[in-house]
Amino acid sequence: MTTINNLDNKIHTHIAELHAFDAASRLGSLTKAAEQLNITQPALSQKIKRLETFVGEPLFLRQNRGVKLTPTGKALFDATHTNFQSVRDIFENIQNRRSTKQVRISTDFAFAGHWLVPRLADLRNDLTGLDIQVFTSQTPDNPIDFQSDLVISLKESPIPDTRNHILFAEEVFAICSPKFLAEHGPFNSPADISDKTLLDLTASSDTDWHNWKSWLEQQDVEKSPPLTTIGLSNYTLVLQAAIRDQGLALGWKGLIEEQLEQNELVIAWPKSVRSDRSYCLQLREGASPYVRKVYGWIKENSAQNELTE
Repeated sequence: MTTINNLDNKIHTHIAELHAFDAASRLGSLTKAAEQLNITQPALSQKIKRLETFVGEPLFLRQNRGVKLTPTGKALFDATHTNFQSVRDIFENIQNRRSTKQVRISTDFAFAGHWLVPRLADLRNDLTGLDIQVFTSQTPDNPIDFQSDLVISLKESPIPDTRNHILFAEEVFAICSPKFLAEHGPFNSPADISDKTLLDLTASSDTDWHNWKSWLEQQDVEKSPPLTTIGLSNYTLVLQAAIRDQGLALGWKGLIEEQLEQNELVIAWPKSVRSDRSYCLQLREGASPYVRKVYGWIKENSAQNELTE
């Protein structure tokens, strides 16, 4: 273990020499490599010499027209070139994001499909010149997934501050198509709903939004019959199935306004279920001014989001 640590330390002290070696190997010329690295040729030659001393073997054969790799030099170049190229690509992508004013938004499938995407055109018209990237995940606030500038997720309501804003509290209604309501309603109590076909959003154990079981429990339906449910893993599918008269669905305030306004769906029972969770907007620490503008835009537009009952 000590030997490995000592070797890591030596490699660390020779990173600059390895980078100079990579440039000279790619270009086949010490002069061209020095020009690319913006150093003098003698300085570059000294770096190569120090690396050869560390390796213990020559890495180049000096020729009249440039340099040629020795077998040891070629083996080292094969090992280092891909890694240095990957680092260059990463830095280039970071610079491109900064120059194109990229804003990365992470959210769940339901919010993306039924709140954010329908408003993207307005966002781009109001805030021109931005490259908006939307990433969807069942757990969008998981930092392991990816690094985003803005995260929108359904979670326990935080204390609002300059980086955290509550867009709207979780409020869930029973909804269905007008035709389904006409054929199976009216529903005089939540218990009347429990024996109908229920469209359920199935999710991973990491998510804790309402399902029909928890919704009915909070409606004080203590002894409901065995539920007849159809499980769907995507909220868009749940709403599509409800629109096509296949059963009752749960409708989250903030996500179903368009379907209600177009009379594709109606509220089947007027009493909603609330929780201590909310759709929350989180701003990455150290966010750029244009990311902050998008943060403000989403805050402002969510305030206009009122459910028509």
